[in-house]
Amino acid sequence: MRRHGASIELRESLAWASEGTHPTEALEVYRERVDQLAGAGGDRQYAQAAALVARMGRLRSAAAQAAYAADLRVRFGRRRNFMKLLA
Repeated sequence: MRRHGASIELRESLAWASEGTHPTEALEVYRERVDQLAGAGGDRQYAQAAALVARMGRLRSAAAQAAYAADLRVRFGRRRNFMKLLA
């Protein structure tokens, strides 16, 4: 998807549809989208990012999800509204 220049929105749609068969690729797309949304700021974007983080939790182990959430807290800790949604 990335090699052919698809937009992040299209890649997210494709990841959503194929996460059952390609969870690793879906997680990569979701991770990129979470970074984009959290970096942009705004309550709507934070809510979308938090929903994706929750979805990601269903695709990997609890330990991997906890490590990812900890990384988000380090990188985006100053975005208090986002942190509240992750709690």
